[in-house]
Amino acid sequence: MANIPRKKPTSYDVAKLAGVHRSAVSRAFSDGGSISAKTKEKVMKAAEVLEYRVNFFARGLQKQNSGLVGIVASRLDTPYRAKQVKLASHELIRNGYTPILLTVDKSDDVSGHMSNLLNYNITGMIVTSDTPPAKIIEECIQYNVPIVLINRDPSITGTDRIQLDIEHAGQMAFDMLRRGGAKKFGVLMPQSQTYTVVGRAEVFAQKCRDAGLPISIIKTSGQSYTAGIESTQIVYENLANIDAIFCTTDLMAFGLLDGLRTRYNIAVPERLEMLGFDDIEQASWAGYNLSTINQDIQESAVAAVSLMMKRLEQPEKPLETISILLKPMHRSTTLINV
Repeated sequence: MANIPRKKPTSYDVAKLAGVHRSAVSRAFSDGGSISAKTKEKVMKAAEVLEYRVNFFARGLQKQNSGLVGIVASRLDTPYRAKQVKLASHELIRNGYTPILLTVDKSDDVSGHMSNLLNYNITGMIVTSDTPPAKIIEECIQYNVPIVLINRDPSITGTDRIQLDIEHAGQMAFDMLRRGGAKKFGVLMPQSQTYTVVGRAEVFAQKCRDAGLPISIIKTSGQSYTAGIESTQIVYENLANIDAIFCTTDLMAFGLLDGLRTRYNIAVPERLEMLGFDDIEQASWAGYNLSTINQDIQESAVAAVSLMMKRLEQPEKPLETISILLKPMHRSTTLINV
């Protein structure tokens, strides 16, 4: 005989079995609920027998606070973004929230995803993908849903944000490569309009110009390993004009490094110094041992959740921007690696 799905037990069922009023069941499962230890024990035992589970979503709708927090993210196939989302989720859970992850494939999806999240009475949003349109931000403000943007275009106002200082990033990249004696520079610049990635490339290029040093800007199809591999030939053909190159993500650096070594047997850093950005786990692997710049993902995850919680407590407080700490990681792809 086929198993017939049984009806989910309700709070009424728990109250009946425990011999208490239904309101006692509600208090037993509420933080700080006024209930005696003896009554709570009876309720919990009855709930265990019936395999009762609290419908927190329904409770959130009643209280106008679901505890659900949307994370809107793209490029989850990259190590940096995957770790960023993982750490943000852990931090939300640690503070009693339930994360909902929505992935974005193209910039047009951001508005639709954020609009859909508002239908679920969410408590807040953390956005790591493309910058949302002003209309959606205004709607979130209207419904008292705090938004925290991580590394998005700062021209969009109305939200708290975690922001990479691209000026500092570009300067640090220049200093790390210049200290090895390089006089001719190159930079891999993605054609995609990603604010922080393109921004740090542009700042780096400007620092070279300000120092009176030549800079070769090499456009790439994206910011992936494949984009780095694809840039190998043009970098090789321009080696006479490049002593050191800034790859604006570690993944691009890995691709370029593999391409130069396997196709042209180019010695790094003896012939060409190379610097990445992000300091993902693979950067420290022996096969790459890539000099790079670390941006503290753990710090940004903790700060993002903290900003959201402070906004919930003080909706009218001034908007806040927190800069991500950057740290130079000197490894074996630069001549001076200490």
